[in-house]
Amino acid sequence: MELIEAIKGRRSIRAFRADPIPREVIANLLEIARWAPSGANSQPWRVTIVQGARLEAWRQALLARLAENPWDEARRRAYEVRVRTGSLAELVGLAGRSAYETLVEGSNRFYGAPVAVVLSFRGQEGARVPEAIPAFVTTLMLAAYEMGLGTCWLGFVMGQGDLLREYAQIPVDEQPAAVIALGYPDPAAPINRFRSPREPVEAFTRWVE
Repeated sequence: MELIEAIKGRRSIRAFRADPIPREVIANLLEIARWAPSGANSQPWRVTIVQGARLEAWRQALLARLAENPWDEARRRAYEVRVRTGSLAELVGLAGRSAYETLVEGSNRFYGAPVAVVLSFRGQEGARVPEAIPAFVTTLMLAAYEMGLGTCWLGFVMGQGDLLREYAQIPVDEQPAAVIALGYPDPAAPINRFRSPREPVEAFTRWVE
């Protein structure tokens, strides 16, 4: 697969098969991702792979907390309107569920992925995430796509930092920076056909001479 093909073909996967990923496949993926660029070759990333019973326990803890602290009706309606009038409107349509069920509950379920990849870095609470972390994540996601794996960069999971630290066993001298769902895409799931649109170059480019 050509690099440009991978860049343009990669998409967020929100429905995974339950099949486990062999450890050697994940190790090979990380072998590729470690070549991501970093300022002064700092390589600040630390990677934790969570899977099996540990991931399932984390998933259930997240869903239990969501059930204990449900969104009120007004917040759900506002979120529904925002999503259905934005760039993810088609995604929710393909899912056949509400925006809350698709994105909030789905994210807290890791979309059924068998593996969670957690990125962290050494630093104190409140420290700025090194620029190299997103570079590592992007490299990993592109490599995963070429290897026939799917990924989804999760946001809501990061909001439950105490659960993240507990289930991913992040040391106190490290700060969580990203969580990626990883697995084999479910080819039968309509939601996986969605490809988010991109703005044209002229919409975000300024030329200075």
